[in-house]
Parts: sequence; C-alpha cells; structure tokens
Amino acid sequence: MSYLKGRRFEWQVKNLLEKKSWLVVRAARSKPVDLVALKNGLILLIECKYSSKLIERDKSRLIKLADIAGALPIIALRKKYWRKIQLINLKTGAQLDI
Repeated sequence: MSYLKGRRFEWQVKNLLEKKSWLVVRAARSKPVDLVALKNGLILLIECKYSSKLIERDKSRLIKLADIAGALPIIALRKKYWRKIQLINLKTGAQLDI
C-alpha cells in the first residue's frame, strides 16, 4: 500500500472520531502510534491499517504502550471494498462503539 493511501486513511479515522467529539492527535511518521484520541478520561492509542495486517511485534508493542499509558490499544481497519471503518480493541478483540 502506498504512503498516501495510508495517510488518507489515518485522516479518515481522525475525522470520524472528531465528528463524535473526540480530541484526536495524529502522530507524525506514525511513531509510536498513528493516532491518540481522548474523550471523557478515555485514551485510545490507534494504529490504522487499510487493507493490511498488524504484525505480531507491532501488536505487542501497542498493547504494552497502552498498558503504560492507561489507554486502550485500538486497531482501525478498513478493507479495500468495505465502507465502514472498524475500531477493534486489540486486548479483547471487541469492536469499539464510538
């Protein structure tokens, strides 16, 4: 996947969350996460993946960072032909309803 498609997807996720009254910060160069979202004392550390998978090493790193920050480790997914963006908690596997 191209850098531009990935960046565009990050902005789509950011805009979706902001429409739901989340404060969202996009991390430059995706280090250590793509997005940090805050709302009502809840913190989301988000890795965005458009038509690709999160490798196990990155998944473990995101969970560890979230534990340190008291945040939820979230993967934002959208497959090539899907309309809807899915936000999934990496610890529980549950879909996040925002």
